[in-house]
Amino acid sequence: DPALRSYRSDQISAAWREEVGDIPGVEALTFGASFSGPGGSPIEFRLTANRDGIPHLTEAIERCKAKLAEYPGVFDIADDSSPGKWEFRIRMKERALATGVSAADLAETVRATYYGQEVMRLQRGRHEVRLMVRYPREDRQSIAEFRDLRIRTDDGSERPLSELAQIEVVRGYSKINRIDQQRCITITADVEESSGNAREVVTDLKESFLPQVLADYPGVRVRWGGQQEQESQSFQSMFAGFGVALLAMFVLLAFEFKSYIQPLIILIIIPFGLVGAIVGHALLGLPLTIFSIFGLVALSGIVINDSIVLVDFINHLRTSGVSDSDALLQAGQRRFRPVLLTTLTTVGGLTPILLEKSFQAQMLIPMATSVAFGEIFATILVLFLVPVLYSYYLKIANYSLFLSQEIESPIQSVDHQMVKS
Repeated sequence: DPALRSYRSDQISAAWREEVGDIPGVEALTFGASFSGPGGSPIEFRLTANRDGIPHLTEAIERCKAKLAEYPGVFDIADDSSPGKWEFRIRMKERALATGVSAADLAETVRATYYGQEVMRLQRGRHEVRLMVRYPREDRQSIAEFRDLRIRTDDGSERPLSELAQIEVVRGYSKINRIDQQRCITITADVEESSGNAREVVTDLKESFLPQVLADYPGVRVRWGGQQEQESQSFQSMFAGFGVALLAMFVLLAFEFKSYIQPLIILIIIPFGLVGAIVGHALLGLPLTIFSIFGLVALSGIVINDSIVLVDFINHLRTSGVSDSDALLQAGQRRFRPVLLTTLTTVGGLTPILLEKSFQAQMLIPMATSVAFGEIFATILVLFLVPVLYSYYLKIANYSLFLSQEIESPIQSVDHQMVKS
């Protein structure tokens, strides 16, 4: 149970991998551990090739795998181009076309030799039996006999297969992947976070290595996938939603306070909450993950509650006839307890998640850390920052009112003189 041991799953997997070492002859060897975060491998990208780039695709793949092996902490480097079975590849020779033999004739003769050619069907009771004719077993068991396979030409003579075609023994593909009608091979690799960083590896590949590979092999292109692609898509949609949420909060606050400046005073506390969340991750020794970003987005809607309480109370005191300076002082004093209780209840509700040791809760701890520490940091600042910002708002408003009165007073005096004259 992860809650009862001091070693994480990835540490056990790394130690196991180190003890096993290299195993000669293996095609795939994977040591897996469960990780939180988006699906896919930490490093995953695809090399695609058109017709001109297919001959160079395998060589480009090997260069990329060799480069990945140079980074510290990168392991389990693999690609999905698993080799298939050995096969005979037959290509017609140019002089064979003069004999009237086509590639289809070669294929039909080879198929009939080993699989058989149906010559008739026999009726046995209710069943129909196919009669197949092919070479005897002893003539179908060696490569030499395959090369001496006789092909009948148009003039009725028989010539050996090796005279009419080139025969290559090659290893084919077990599967062929394509994206947008182009041949595609995917490279994946895992990263041990204690000694390497997937984002730094990907950045270095994009900037210093892959441009040279693509220049050396025309027709080869790269497409990124895995965690990098999913994180990029998540961040794009998240930031778009975050912008819409901020706009919605601003509109609601503007309707409530009948002001365009006071909502800005309330929302300006959000960046300070983000700083507190980052400090909390540093204190607990947690990395910033995508769930931490989720917590930061949720935090933006929580930290403004204290600002709303203070701004609303300041407005209430000013409406009741209290001077501006006294309203600012009394708001901090009389709303201190509600603001503090709001923070304590929020942090207290998240504390059990922060202290949870079970594996299922590990992905939620960064999110809870962002909300809890961001709320604590923002609460300390909001008691000082909101009254200060509100005081500047009052100074600007009073100065604007003074200017408007100065402009109106000469106009009124001139109008009075004209009436008197």
